[in-house]
Amino acid sequence: MAAKNHAKMAAAMKQRLKVEELAENYDELEDVVEDVFPVLVLTMVLMCVLMVIFALRLYLRWFTPNPSQNRIDGKTVLITGATSGIGKSTAVELARRGGRIVITGKDRSKVEAVARNIRKKTGNQQVNGMPLDLASLRNIRDFVEEFQKREKFLHVLINDAGYLGPERKTDDGLERSFGVNYLGHFYLTYLLVDIMKKNAPSRIINVTSDAYKSGKLDLADLALAKYNPSTAYARSKLAQLLFNNECHRRYFQRCVWSFAVHPGPTATELLRSYPGTYGSFLRLFARVMFKPPEDGMQTVVYCAVGDGLREFSGKYFQNCQVVKTQNVVRANAQLSARLWNTSAELCGFEGDAVWEEEVQEVIKEEEAAKEVKEEDKKAQ
Repeated sequence: MAAKNHAKMAAAMKQRLKVEELAENYDELEDVVEDVFPVLVLTMVLMCVLMVIFALRLYLRWFTPNPSQNRIDGKTVLITGATSGIGKSTAVELARRGGRIVITGKDRSKVEAVARNIRKKTGNQQVNGMPLDLASLRNIRDFVEEFQKREKFLHVLINDAGYLGPERKTDDGLERSFGVNYLGHFYLTYLLVDIMKKNAPSRIINVTSDAYKSGKLDLADLALAKYNPSTAYARSKLAQLLFNNECHRRYFQRCVWSFAVHPGPTATELLRSYPGTYGSFLRLFARVMFKPPEDGMQTVVYCAVGDGLREFSGKYFQNCQVVKTQNVVRANAQLSARLWNTSAELCGFEGDAVWEEEVQEVIKEEEAAKEVKEEDKKAQ
């Protein structure tokens, strides 16, 4: 009997010890959780943030490879702003495809060095550099004179050079983003279009941006009284798209086709002049998140060499496909004509009053078409 009681007491003691040990382990676990839980939460948050950044990076870097393998042997291509970024990558690719490439840049020594580098890289000895300052209308005229002395042909003009930065003026006293991104290319194209007509079919490619969506164009405020780098840049890109429309209307019948291209977010030197801390952040963000120029230039090259693009002249391309533009571009023939005539006056030649009368007819036709659509909807 005593032995049984002793055994029961021993069993009870063991059970109590186990309970006490379990309680101690539970307390220890609570302490560990209190210490580790914040770290676990922080780790999970960081993982989620990294996953979001990775997904955003994939989205921003996504692109459609150029489906055309066409060569351009015997074709002459002029590319502005080709000492770096998309312009340079485009020059390299078109040189590999056998074209005679003329690249431009503001600094003579730099543009000639880049041309040598492309010749060495591609084995194409028909790559030459010429200095061009799009912030000077006089320099543009001098450039065109020299170009026409050196080159007999021009089949593709790629307007790529751009400015995004603090408020500055061109040599002619114009707001710099408007002057370089739009007006300089407008004048360059105007002076070269005759040689392009002689070498038709030829192509004008305006490298623009979806930043145009936030652009506002007031022809009475070209100085941009309330200056902001992004606002000025967006306005210049809107002007480029309107200019692209006008090129199509004016030159299509002469087999000079025009295309606007949005290359997508691309890590170039465009942001090098953006001021302040925000500018530093944008440059870092672009280096990490944006696609390289070799990917950004795919649609530019496609519009330069692709087959079957005649019917898409005047359109806006992204990822090698036509993208619908906003109404401010698509249905604004009057603003396009007014911008053309204002630009002509700024560049020192007469505008096109007759063309404005033709635009009025186009506007009337557009309004009549809208009325027919509205009546059809009501009838349904």
